[in-house]
Amino acid sequence: MSAKIDGILLECTLATAQFYNVGAQTTAQISGLKGTSGFTLMINDFKGVGTYNVADNNIATYLSGNTGPSESYMANSIGTIKITSYTDQNIITGTFEFKGENPSNSTTKNITEGQFSISLAPVKLPETNNSTNNLSAKVDGVLTGFTGEAVQINVPLLGNVLTITSINGDKRIIIGIIGYKGVGTYNLASDGTGGYMKDQTATGSFSSDSGTLIITSDANNKLKGTFAFKAPNDDSSIKTSVNITEGTFDLPFSKK
Repeated sequence: MSAKIDGILLECTLATAQFYNVGAQTTAQISGLKGTSGFTLMINDFKGVGTYNVADNNIATYLSGNTGPSESYMANSIGTIKITSYTDQNIITGTFEFKGENPSNSTTKNITEGQFSISLAPVKLPETNNSTNNLSAKVDGVLTGFTGEAVQINVPLLGNVLTITSINGDKRIIIGIIGYKGVGTYNLASDGTGGYMKDQTATGSFSSDSGTLIITSDANNKLKGTFAFKAPNDDSSIKTSVNITEGTFDLPFSKK
C-alpha cells in the first residue's frame, strides 16, 4: 500500500484488509502503516469491484505520525476508493485519492496516486517451541507459550509508548501502553490496550475492555512482568470474548 502526501511518497511496510458484517451490510476496512504513519479506508456497504465515493458515507484517513488529533487528516467530501480486483480469500487491489482535512487546525493534505494490493489469505507461521518461549499466558484456561519482544518509542504529545508483541503460529498477544514510565502497574482500560488474535481472519481479533499490566523489572535491555485482561471480539456482531490470565514475560527490550 502506498500513496503520495502533497507529492511525497509514503510506502507502507504493513497492509491489512478486514471485512465486518454490520446488519445486512458488509463493511471493508483497508489499512496500511509505516511506523506510526499510514492510511485507513472504510467502505460501508461493500459490494466488491467498483468505485466508492467518500461523500457516500465512506471514510478515508491519513495519519501523519502519531495518534494525536493534530496528526489526523480525514476526507470530508472529496475523494474516491476504487476496488479494481477482488476475489474472496485471495487478493484485493485498488486505488484511492482524497483531500484530507485536520479537524483541529483546518490544515489539509492532498493524498494522490494511492494504491494497494493485499492478500486475504492468512499467512501460516510456524509454531514456536518451549525453548524459544519468553511470554506465556492462559487463553480461556489453556496455557500457551509465545515468542516476543518489547519496544519503547517516544511519540510527540503522547510521551513514551510501550509495545509488547508476541507470536505463536497464527496466534498473537499484543499489549500497548501510552505514557510508559517504567516499573509499575498500568490499567489496560485507561493507559493502553491488550489484544489477542486467535488467527488472521476478520473475526479472529479481540481487544481488551479491562485488565492490568504490571512491570516488575526494566533494566539491562530486558523487560519483565505479568498481565491479565478480558477481550471482546473486535466484530461487535459476534458476542464472544477471551480471558487472558496468568500472563508472564521476560522479553528483550529496546528503546528508540
